[in-house]
Parts: sequence; C-alpha cells; structure tokens
Amino acid sequence: MAEQNIAFNVEGMTSEDSAESIKNSLTMLNGVIEVIVDIDTRRVVVEYDEERLSAEIIKGTIEDAGFEVK
Repeated sequence: MAEQNIAFNVEGMTSEDSAESIKNSLTMLNGVIEVIVDIDTRRVVVEYDEERLSAEIIKGTIEDAGFEVK
C-alpha cells in the first residue's frame, strides 16, 4: 500500500452538515484511509492508498457532492 495525503480548500462548506456530507462521500471511496474536515479553515485532508485511488477522483467526489475545490 502506498499511502498519500492530499489537502483541498473547499468553498461552500459552512456547516457541520456540509462537512459530514463531504466526509461521507469520501469515506465510501475504495482506498480512502482517513478524512479530516475542518470547517473553520474550509480544508479537507484525505489519507488514501494511491494504488487504488487518485487525487483527481477524490477532487471529483467533493465536487459531485456540490462543493467547489480550490
């Protein structure tokens, strides 16, 4: 397993519900190890197995949940 960390700045994440929505969407992806969501900084950090998942898929999943990734 090749573990990687990636961080995204996410616009539109303003409540616990939106943070939970992002976290739930990401944890369903095969290869995600851990998701840390910080509403105050609008930052999402994902630890994942890069052999099973790409950063582009993670970013797309956040966008598919209705948020803008910077």
